[in-house]
Amino acid sequence: MKKVLIISYYFPPSGGAGVQRVLKFVKYLPQFGWEPVVLTADENADFPARDSTLLSEIPEGVRVVRTRIFEPYRLYRKLTGKAEGEALDIATNTRESRRGLGEKASEWVRSTFFIPDARRFWTGPAVRAGREILKSDKIDLIFSSAPPYTCHLIGKELKRASHLPWVADFRDSWVGWLSAPKRSFLPHQIDLQLEGSVLSKADCLIAVSDGVRDDLVSRHADAGSGKWATIPNGFDEDDFKGISAKTDPNRFVLTYAGTLYGKRNPFVLLEALKGLLSERPGLRDRLLLRFVGRADAAFVKAFGTFGRTVEFIPYVSHRESLQFLADSSALLLIIDDAPASRSIVTGKLFEYVGARKPIFALAPDGAAAYLVRSLDAGVVVHPNDMVEIKRALGRLVEQWEQKSLHYPADAGKARQYERKHLTRELAGLFDKLVQ
Repeated sequence: MKKVLIISYYFPPSGGAGVQRVLKFVKYLPQFGWEPVVLTADENADFPARDSTLLSEIPEGVRVVRTRIFEPYRLYRKLTGKAEGEALDIATNTRESRRGLGEKASEWVRSTFFIPDARRFWTGPAVRAGREILKSDKIDLIFSSAPPYTCHLIGKELKRASHLPWVADFRDSWVGWLSAPKRSFLPHQIDLQLEGSVLSKADCLIAVSDGVRDDLVSRHADAGSGKWATIPNGFDEDDFKGISAKTDPNRFVLTYAGTLYGKRNPFVLLEALKGLLSERPGLRDRLLLRFVGRADAAFVKAFGTFGRTVEFIPYVSHRESLQFLADSSALLLIIDDAPASRSIVTGKLFEYVGARKPIFALAPDGAAAYLVRSLDAGVVVHPNDMVEIKRALGRLVEQWEQKSLHYPADAGKARQYERKHLTRELAGLFDKLVQ
């Protein structure tokens, strides 16, 4: 069996959507002839979210090498007064909510000195550990997954030292992407050069969507020529085993699971809900809009104005999140109307598909809307069209009341997004690089 060195900052006990892709690759690669060796950060790293239950999903016998890492976000806590141990997620610190001087100073430091990201200080320890792995294990190929993009710089350095084939996996694009800081000229140019060097040096480039690939290619037209493959996110059927739906027959439950920040916000939906409740006040006790995960404080405050009709549940384990999906009448997807967002297919969408529940997608025309429509998995409404959102939400509730609400998606079409199938595609790319 051939061996692959997998470099990923996000790995259990880290939680969040970014963990699932690599964790499932690690789970299924041995079935296709590849033994993974994982290089990741120390368990005490300052992950945006933690889910220790995921540790049990690491297959027995997989070697996981954890290295120390200096986390500058601990200094950020001191500047902003964030509590020690409180999950810190830059994504939910939207520009609109950055009011304090400490937060503004921290954002300037982040955009000016943390290039490509705040995990840059992991490079030295990780490269040293990677070299030791290359000495002790007969590694055939190197695979890095980002963000954080520091993972790709580690992969690039280990390729230089070993001359092994290197595959760079992009779960998001890089320079100027949605959660990226706004950099001044010189930091921007440095970041751009690092991005281009990864595209040119990697032997194979994988994007989670065509939109992510196109965004990267738009800045480096020739750097990755002929090396691209698209492997989307997906769902693992095993994750849903043992989960039985506990739906409330007296209440329509619409659930959003994930992170809400910046322009990806629920305000238009909340206004539509307010209008629907004004027209049908009896729905206050028969409709529940549930948000599960992480959200900007301004959004959480808005949820509280709806009483028991809107519920916010802070970040829970992956298993608990799937249970909330199973217990729902329908599932909510929000994609903001921004040029970059139109190419996004969030990881949660695939788990929605795996949960086999109708999807209420607030999304502009683009990749996510196309997926929902192509699978016939639900209804798509533009995220800024309050009138149509209210109308569509009302129709969903009426279908539920009439017991005609169902999940129509074609199971055969959905199966192409099963994690095992996607890992087979990845192993096929590996095999082509290692003859």
